[in-house]
Amino acid sequence: MEQMISMSINLHLFIISITVLLALYNLYATKSIKDEVVYINRMKYIQPQYLTLVSAIIFTGITVMAVNLFVIKPSLIVMLLGVFIMLFTSIKKHMYRKISNTNSVESMQTFRNYVKKKYIGDIVLLASVSAISLVLT
Repeated sequence: MEQMISMSINLHLFIISITVLLALYNLYATKSIKDEVVYINRMKYIQPQYLTLVSAIIFTGITVMAVNLFVIKPSLIVMLLGVFIMLFTSIKKHMYRKISNTNSVESMQTFRNYVKKKYIGDIVLLASVSAISLVLT
C-alpha cells in the first residue's frame, strides 16, 4: 500500500513539473514570437496540451485522494483552490483570445500581457501549492 501511495504522489509531482515546463515554454513563446498570426497558431496547439496536463493533475490528485481514503486535509483544500484558480484563468485567457484581433496591436498587446501574467501566476501557484502541501502533509 505504501508503494502505491508513493507512486501516486511521484506521478502527481511529475505531471506538475511537466506542466511547469510547458508554462515556461508558453512564456518563452509569448516573448519571442513577434508575428501575431504565428503566435496565435502556436497557442492553438499548445493550449489543449496545457489543459490536458491540468486535467492530468486533477486526475492524479483524485488518485492520491482515493489511495488516502478521501481524507480531507488542509493540503487538499489548498490544492483544490490552486486548480480552480488555474482553470478560471485559463477560461479567462480563452475569452481574451476570442475578443482579441490579430490586426489590432493594442488588443494583441493586452492579450500577451494577460498571458504573461497567467503563466507566471500558474508557475508560482504550482510551486507554492506543491511546497505548501508537502509541508502540511
